[in-house]
Amino acid sequence: HYNMKKIFITTLISFLLVPVMNLWSAGLTVSQLEESVRDGKITNILVDEEQLKLFPDSDIGKYAASISPSYPIKVESATVIKREGRSTLDVLNTLTDISSIKGTKYYSHGKKEDTILFKDAYTVDSYKNPVPVEDVQVSGRLPAGLEITAMLEDSRFKDNLYQFSYRVGENHISLMITNWDNLRFFGCNAIETNNFMFLLDIFLTEENIVVYNAGFCKPSVLPAFLKDRVRNAITNRMDALFGWFEGEVCKK
Repeated sequence: HYNMKKIFITTLISFLLVPVMNLWSAGLTVSQLEESVRDGKITNILVDEEQLKLFPDSDIGKYAASISPSYPIKVESATVIKREGRSTLDVLNTLTDISSIKGTKYYSHGKKEDTILFKDAYTVDSYKNPVPVEDVQVSGRLPAGLEITAMLEDSRFKDNLYQFSYRVGENHISLMITNWDNLRFFGCNAIETNNFMFLLDIFLTEENIVVYNAGFCKPSVLPAFLKDRVRNAITNRMDALFGWFEGEVCKK
């Protein structure tokens, strides 16, 4: 447990120190990102040393670009959602409503139908004390940041703990999700602690909610026939998590 906590803290510190790192060239401005996806969602599936193409000129965008070369499996996408009066607080409370992830579906190419991906989801007290607690809902003043530990029951990876780390500004929210637990696949230790990461970078403009998301995975050494299946599994999870956010935010 100590080693897992140490690894997570190291990653979180890197995430928080992005403003002073200056490790990467500037990405797209919010206006450029908004314009590029005005006609619909863009998705890039990347491998090995391929670079991100859509990352925004923000702290988490630069962080994503800086870590990208070290992850052999990565997916990025961007889209816009009509704002329709939604506030930063509305969007934040959508992202902290962990239990609403339960029942999120994905398209199974094997079954050729939509299939439930997350059978259960709930906030827990902590990694050391993973008992269910009420989801965090913020009222009043926006916090600068939040840390939430959550249990996601996955149809493939089973029950696993994840850390949800939020940073909040007046019209901007970023979320980093990382795996606390090792993720097992067909009996193999497929993805070790902190080697699956999902990032959301959300900007509220006058008309839209502009969303950039990226998923990264560094699998353990696996038989060749499992590598594509792990890549597909990670892509499905990223699409499902984004679908959850888009679906929930449009309800409010």
